[in-house]
Amino acid sequence: MMKTLAIWITLLMMLCVSANLVLHTALAKPAPASNPEYRAAINDLQSARKHLEKALADGYGHRDRAMRAIDHALEECEQAVQTLR
Repeated sequence: MMKTLAIWITLLMMLCVSANLVLHTALAKPAPASNPEYRAAINDLQSARKHLEKALADGYGHRDRAMRAIDHALEECEQAVQTLR
């Protein structure tokens, strides 16, 4: 009797866990295919970098630091787009 009860409880628990996984997967929101916000940010960052490249004054190294920051931001955005695919 106890063995049968233990088997039924185990089966019921396995069923609940399986149902939870199925529901979680079904209700999860899919990532947007085109990621328009990230793509817009990438375009804006590339444009900003081009403007800085054309700037005549270096600003005591600030331009170079800004361009490195833009390069880092571009890498982060690219990684985000790859992750969201």
